[in-house]
Amino acid sequence: MQGRATVSAVHTARHFASWLFARRRRVSCPCISQIWRAYLDEASALLGWLMAERLVTVGDVVVDILLETRLPVEADAHYMTPTLLIEPGGACSTLLAARNLGLDGVALGAVGDDAQGLMLVEMLAEAGIDVSALVVPPGSGTTMVVVLSDPQDPAHVFLGKYGESPPIPLTRAALNQLERADVVYMSGYSVVEQRLAPLVEGVLEFIENSPTPLYIDVGPFLGQLEQARVERVLRAADLVMLTEEEIRHVAAGESDVAACRRMIDAYPDLRIVLKLGAAGCHLLAQDLDVACPGFPAAAVVDTIGAGDAFAAAYIWAELRGYSPAECGTIGNAMGAASVMKAGAGRNVPTRAEAQRVLDENGTGITLR
Repeated sequence: MQGRATVSAVHTARHFASWLFARRRRVSCPCISQIWRAYLDEASALLGWLMAERLVTVGDVVVDILLETRLPVEADAHYMTPTLLIEPGGACSTLLAARNLGLDGVALGAVGDDAQGLMLVEMLAEAGIDVSALVVPPGSGTTMVVVLSDPQDPAHVFLGKYGESPPIPLTRAALNQLERADVVYMSGYSVVEQRLAPLVEGVLEFIENSPTPLYIDVGPFLGQLEQARVERVLRAADLVMLTEEEIRHVAAGESDVAACRRMIDAYPDLRIVLKLGAAGCHLLAQDLDVACPGFPAAAVVDTIGAGDAFAAAYIWAELRGYSPAECGTIGNAMGAASVMKAGAGRNVPTRAEAQRVLDENGTGITLR
């Protein structure tokens, strides 16, 4: 109940902020006291901060090392790559894409007490992501992923290693961020990572006692969990994003759209976003069954991070009050813009690039 009242108060403050900004613009009479004008300035600054929607991600804070090569690679062969990118990966890409669209982004989880962790934190902070609640255990390592990408046939291979450290709890700083979140986003990678188990459990308990929605991106690893643990996550989730290949990880081995509908029967409040790559996405809920066609990409450069960019745009669109079909379409546009660029991380699409895809395909949607 306390969390519900807190979120309601923040939303009320945002409506008041909109009125205050408009009022401030109209105050131009020289007879207005300087005290009143100073009050408006201070209150406007405070409430402007409250107006920004906030996306909080849990875990999956990784460094990607991206290399181009022909796939598959052969044993005992020697290769040289024309490009080398070192970028924030995983949920960091979702945060960066959301930031490009205008959301405030907060990273929860852990980074290592190493050069890679320092670099990652600096990259995120420079992009405007709030990293104040990240845990840096002494002597720990950062999760690293080597990504092999074939530019001639958009395919990739991920070779990763989870960072090592003692278990990461839900800290007071992290809880403060959750209490101010508009959406909490968590990937299957985070749910599976052993050192994050206390943090993940703390977040699930928070969500169960809060109106704040939890969005889960299933990913390829969630199938490693026992079914009881998967069901625990599904009970807490408001929305699940997944690909056709990932349905079986949360549907007890079944792998078709009908299995998604049976999941909704089992969890009546659950919404599902089925990501179909270039074909778009399919939105499913108790009272919703909408297919959102994808957009053709002029040239597919790299598919890495397209799903992360899609997630950010879909979340942003929901927070801005677009219809479900529009949310899916905006997500598809962001995904299409992503595959026309190399890598993810700081290379995720901008708002202008997503708008260009929407305009070129005559959707009539404006990103407001």
